[in-house]
Order: sequence, then C-alpha cells, then structure tokens
Amino acid sequence: MAEPMKVLDLFSGIGGFSLGLERAGMETVAFCESEPHAQKILKKHWPKVKQYNDIKTLIDDYDQEKPDVICGGFPCQPFSSASHGKITAEDLWPYMAGVIWRLMPRFVIAENVSEKAINQVKADLEILNYECITRKISAHNCGGWHRRNRYWLIAYSYKNSKLHSTIDAETQKLPQLCKNLWTGENYASALRVSDGVSNRVDRLARLGNSVIPQIPEAIGRAIMEQDNG
Repeated sequence: MAEPMKVLDLFSGIGGFSLGLERAGMETVAFCESEPHAQKILKKHWPKVKQYNDIKTLIDDYDQEKPDVICGGFPCQPFSSASHGKITAEDLWPYMAGVIWRLMPRFVIAENVSEKAINQVKADLEILNYECITRKISAHNCGGWHRRNRYWLIAYSYKNSKLHSTIDAETQKLPQLCKNLWTGENYASALRVSDGVSNRVDRLARLGNSVIPQIPEAIGRAIMEQDNG
C-alpha cells in the first residue's frame, strides 16, 4: 500500500485543512500556527505532529520530511472587505510563497476571502512552473444557508492533468459530505461552551476563521484520485 501524501499545514488555526485532508487519506507532518489558543487545540488533536510558530522563520527551522502538499489559508485581513480599505495586518503570503519555493511540493492548496489575493498567488506560483486551478466555494455550496464566499487555489507540478474536472466532480459532492452539518443541533453544538470557560471569545474566533473541513476533504480526494489514476 502506498504511503499517504505528506502535508505541511501553514496558518493552521484549529486544523480545518488537516482534518479534511486526513479524511481524504493524507497525513499531516507539521503545523505552523502563531496563536496560542489554536496551538493548544492542535496539540490536543494532533499530539505527535510537530508545531512551528513563526511563518517568517519556518524554512530555516523546518526539520521534517519534505511535504507532498503545502496548504494554508493565509491571513485575510489585508484583503478583507471588513477592513474598509485600511491595511490592518501584514500580508503573509510572501512568506508562504518562500516556503513553497524552498520545498517545491507537488501540490499547493491556498484559501482566502479575496479573489484578488488568490489571483496574486496564481501569478506567483505560475512563475515557479505550477499549473493552477482557482475556484470560488462558499458555505452555500456545502448546503449552508449563508454564503461565506472563499476563494481557493490548487496548484500542481505536472502538465496535462485532469485535476480540473476531478475537483469539480468532488466539490459537487459537498452537499452530501456536509449533510446535517447546518442543522440547528449540530450548529449549536459547534458553538456551545460551558459556563465559566474563559476562552469563549478565543474559541468563537477560531471557529469563525476556520475553513469548512469538507472543502479540503473534497479537494484532497480529487488530488488522491488524480495522483493514483
């Protein structure tokens, strides 16, 4: 049996990318996450996976095996409409791009709220000779009652791939993958915190920033199907 694809998960948050990709059959070898509360959650659910806390120094510190996949929802504040045109945070995509350039994985999966940001990722990765696919996938595509639009990029390092059609076929299955996710009981349980828990705000922030795991799961299934085909 072939070894599972190895994943380096950047800007990991609470692990939404890794949860989905591992459901698709991949294996996370390292996280990079700077927020202490999110680090604790990652440690709880992936106790044996190495954590790094600074994307700016990651490439100098990285001592794990070379990943097949690098994924990450790089911070969205510089591109978010909620900033009303004000730059509220540093653009960290160049650091993610630097990690990709040094490690040259077979696949890259990136996510952002901004189509402009994803188009910049596409332009930068094409310089590195990656083929790139971009898609807008929202919570509505997953059966949710709200939009929560997100832009996704999947880059791969070989030509003449049928990955476009395979990704489209897998994302068509998202409503089934997310069946019952948006029911009142499940949605409430995702937000429920016992009285007296001091990290309620942190927890809600982490949930709000996390990707819907079923989306990277669908993308991961498409990659695995194409790679094994």
